[in-house]
Amino acid sequence: MNRLLEILTKLESFLASILVLILTAFVILDVGARELFRTGIPWAQKGAVYMMIWAGFLGAILVAQKAEHLRPEVADKLWTGKLRPLYLRLHNLVVFAFTGAMTYYSWTYVLESREFADRNVIIDMPMWVLQAIIPYTFFSMSLRYLYFIFFPREKDPQAVH
Repeated sequence: MNRLLEILTKLESFLASILVLILTAFVILDVGARELFRTGIPWAQKGAVYMMIWAGFLGAILVAQKAEHLRPEVADKLWTGKLRPLYLRLHNLVVFAFTGAMTYYSWTYVLESREFADRNVIIDMPMWVLQAIIPYTFFSMSLRYLYFIFFPREKDPQAVH
């Protein structure tokens, strides 16, 4: 499972980087079009916003991979010594249950959006396609926290907060 998580992390990191690159290009093109032609690209801003949302959700997964996400730091100082591995497993179990539940509820939401045929009128795209990142994010985070239950990972003390 560790190998699967490594592959997912690389793919998610690559996709997040590409999304940020494309959204930056959209914003630059939109601003350039306004300056040169006195009119912007109608879908560029909304497209850039959705790409930023997707990149943000993928970023949350990448932070979870480092065991930095959804982490109550006060408990890190209270549980030391022999109880530390138990605390880490318990913490990861609770977060796994939360992300698992959120996977289910967000998947239900996306299916409902698809059933109602919700569309974004500016970029003419089904909303469920744009919302699909939400259940994927929670599912991917669930995989990581499931792995962390069996192989606890400490928060990096050198991480910048």
